[in-house]
Amino acid sequence: SEMCIRDSFILGGMIMANSTFHIGELSNLFNISVDSIRYYEKKGLICPTRNENNGYREYSLDDFQTLVMIRELLGLDFHKEQISEFLKNRNISTTMEMLDTELSIIKEKMEVLQKKKEQIVSRIQSLQAVQNESSDTSIRLKTFKKRPIAMISTENLPDAYVDYTMVQYMKKNQIKLDTIGFCDCYTLDLEKSNPDSDYYRTENVFFLTDSTKTKTDTFLPAGEYLCLYYHGSLKQTKQLMPSLYAYAKEHHLTVTGHPMELCHIDSYETNRESEYVIELELPVSSHPFAKQ
Repeated sequence: SEMCIRDSFILGGMIMANSTFHIGELSNLFNISVDSIRYYEKKGLICPTRNENNGYREYSLDDFQTLVMIRELLGLDFHKEQISEFLKNRNISTTMEMLDTELSIIKEKMEVLQKKKEQIVSRIQSLQAVQNESSDTSIRLKTFKKRPIAMISTENLPDAYVDYTMVQYMKKNQIKLDTIGFCDCYTLDLEKSNPDSDYYRTENVFFLTDSTKTKTDTFLPAGEYLCLYYHGSLKQTKQLMPSLYAYAKEHHLTVTGHPMELCHIDSYETNRESEYVIELELPVSSHPFAKQ
């Protein structure tokens, strides 16, 4: 629809109407929907008249000013109902209250964004660190404090069902787990594994988590672990695992639990298998009376 040009005047070399506007033009100028304009009309915030010749709505300059304020309030993320209430009861006190409320909301959003930033930086640093891990499959003895985990399955789970089970876990526990840049892990059941398979059977599936973000009461036990990193195909787990047991025997370490496969970089981060970074961990103890 075109602007009515009766009672027009010249502004900046352009013909400007100083009386009425049609709904389509207002929708275009303010980048808000026609339905929104009709909503504000229904709420009595703008009051168009009807052109007696064609029945079209015609909005005044007062309506135009109201829409200017509405657009600004929308830019501050106020809802239609809040905008309606404010415009009906507008005074310096309610204006100050509105701006103070919005400031509080912005501060909360900034805190959320800051936490997200810290988490993303942590993920980047973690990915950079594991990429720098040696791929010479050297074995190291490490001591860990207890590590928080999200145990999403306590039984053998085909890879194709890991994500499905994880989503079920999140829904049941009302938490959010991130996968990109976080470590998906598997406890391995060597005894029940098929000797003809390229992969071990798994006992469970879990994710290493950030205890400050995800509430959990499940942890990997603190203690000593033999650790080995490798890059590339997951088939290497079965090829390399015997070296951990051989190392433990050679160095008189007692194996205290089942081995684990920690996928620091896998299909969540890349579709190039050559870029995978996998860590094998075997819990051990140097104490002569440790239980196996």
